[in-house]
Amino acid sequence: MRFEILSFLFFFLLKNHVASKRYTNYTLFRSVPLNSIQLDFLRTMGKAYRVNYWREPGVINKTVEFTVAPEDKEVLLKAAEQNNVDVTTIMEDVQQAFDKQTVATYIRRRLSTFDWQNYYRLRDIYVWLKDLAAAHPEEVVIQSIGKTFEGRHILACKVNLKGTRKRSTVIVEGGIHAREWVGAAFVTFFIHQIVNSPSSKNLALKMIGSTYEFVFIPVTNPDGYEYTHTTDRLWRKNRVNRHGVDINRNFGIAFGTVGVSFDKDDEIYCGHSAFSEKESQAMAKIINSYSSTLEYYLAFHSYGQYMILPYAHSQKHQENFDEVARICQTANNKIKHRYGTIYTVGTAYDTVGYSTSGVSGCWTKASFRTPYVITFELRDSGRHGFALPPSQIMPTCLETMDGVVSILNPKGKKLSKIQSSYGESVVTGTASAFIVNNTSIRMFNGIVIITLLKMHF
Repeated sequence: MRFEILSFLFFFLLKNHVASKRYTNYTLFRSVPLNSIQLDFLRTMGKAYRVNYWREPGVINKTVEFTVAPEDKEVLLKAAEQNNVDVTTIMEDVQQAFDKQTVATYIRRRLSTFDWQNYYRLRDIYVWLKDLAAAHPEEVVIQSIGKTFEGRHILACKVNLKGTRKRSTVIVEGGIHAREWVGAAFVTFFIHQIVNSPSSKNLALKMIGSTYEFVFIPVTNPDGYEYTHTTDRLWRKNRVNRHGVDINRNFGIAFGTVGVSFDKDDEIYCGHSAFSEKESQAMAKIINSYSSTLEYYLAFHSYGQYMILPYAHSQKHQENFDEVARICQTANNKIKHRYGTIYTVGTAYDTVGYSTSGVSGCWTKASFRTPYVITFELRDSGRHGFALPPSQIMPTCLETMDGVVSILNPKGKKLSKIQSSYGESVVTGTASAFIVNNTSIRMFNGIVIITLLKMHF
């Protein structure tokens, strides 16, 4: 009997032990290309020297950050010197920084043990969400919107506070890229703030909580997120067939046209077709279900301190770009006021320096004429990158919430027109305004909103 118990324990431990990739003595470098030759070198070094890009090469004078293994370091630096590429060391040993990213355990039914001083595993996030719903059964609903390749649920948290006037919907996406831990952390903080807004002394937050219906998806990529905790801290994609797909290149807008790869081993592999992935399918389904009331689509990533506006596949400022940029600049001032953190506002090309396609927010805006679509790249500007220490989680959450409250402010938004890519003009209005899908006609604040659209499934 004793032998059987020991055998079981050995088998259990063997099954649950996963060899985690270590980044000991991996160096984080930074370079800024000053001409096209230097830029070409930085673009092509990825496979030649097994580089992992933290900030990808874009255009001249835009920062590039990357890690390289210790065995490749000397030859890469020599090649960089030969190409007159200046390289600066940001972090000598990336693993030391990762080891400082403490991961806490949530204690069931004790909501206060889920804080923003540490990071959390997927199970702890999900249990906390369910306990939050149990504590607020009439206002918080947890729903599985789909299952991943590895069978994990993709959970949405719907918050509709008592007295909410149900004017419009805010969908909040987090954790679509697995290694961007602080993005998922902020979305849980956002949930906490909205659920507790009725008792807040922040009148603006209180107003926002009672104005909108919220749909949060804190971890859009559960398989990938869990994999970063167990196996490879720098994993970005989902885990389909082990090679994975970049979910945020898999949506049906300009699919596969720019800023993607069709090599399954690349970090920006977009999949074999639009909406090939269970995660993007689940997101498309829930976005579509709220399309008649959807006013805001906010996505949270890291890092770089950007507010990125549609469209990621284009260098042009389209539709109501100027209006949304103005709102974001006001939010930028609010964020800066707390700790001095500064964001850059613009398209993907304006901010990170490159274009890309198949992005969730861009698909949402194009498909449903959603007025306000913003992708946040949270802290920091490159000192820590994906290794953002736990001491910066709460400051990131607090300053970002300042900005989000400013963006969601129901007051002061002027009527504007969004010029559709299909030729029609669509009116947007106050916080209660929304854009409807191709079968809907609604009277709203005395304005009739009619839109004829094409779907991109």
